[in-house]
Amino acid sequence: MRLPPSRTAAREEKPTPSRASERTPERTCLACREKRPKAHLVRLVSDPAGWLMVDPQGKLPGRGAYICPQRACAERVVKGPQLQEALRQEVAVCSAEALVSAMVQTLDARGLACIRIARKAGRVASGYSQVVHALQHEPVALLLVAEDTAPDRLREYKARCASRRIPYRLFLTKARLGALVGRDESSAIGIQEKGLAERLTFYLEGVSRLREP
Repeated sequence: MRLPPSRTAAREEKPTPSRASERTPERTCLACREKRPKAHLVRLVSDPAGWLMVDPQGKLPGRGAYICPQRACAERVVKGPQLQEALRQEVAVCSAEALVSAMVQTLDARGLACIRIARKAGRVASGYSQVVHALQHEPVALLLVAEDTAPDRLREYKARCASRRIPYRLFLTKARLGALVGRDESSAIGIQEKGLAERLTFYLEGVSRLREP
């Protein structure tokens, strides 16, 4: 997505479940200089005219720079000369808010893609009875609970997760969560593929950090 103005890339990231590689590609955040797995950073590029773009899939041509999905890192790179030096060209100035917004859109798209891939692989439990059965008897790597779930139902999910030490996250509404798994509504869905659950958790945490004031 190009900044400014922000626009969503036409293609969505399509993560696939795979075994962890012994050599995980790493990159250094341009702002804080911390070295992290490449998949845990957001890649920035600029087009020939110097407009800054968020690269959702990390595959756009040209030199790129990586930053952590944190508001502090976004604010630092738009204020200093690091971007121009890293990309080796003049870059049009954009606001930190515009960059944060584009990064949130990118991480949201990555998270939704993880859920769709898990569902396609048959690694999602949805619907109250399926979710409860999975929480009791099957491996569940992450439980996503709709933000508008009834308080009593939410307490039940929390208790069941606590009994088996299953992490849970509040995410979307019942209608939007249901749409992801082909239902009218769903108060919760269980992600049963560990690798995708870990990536989804990272994306959700990144969005939370970016939205912090």
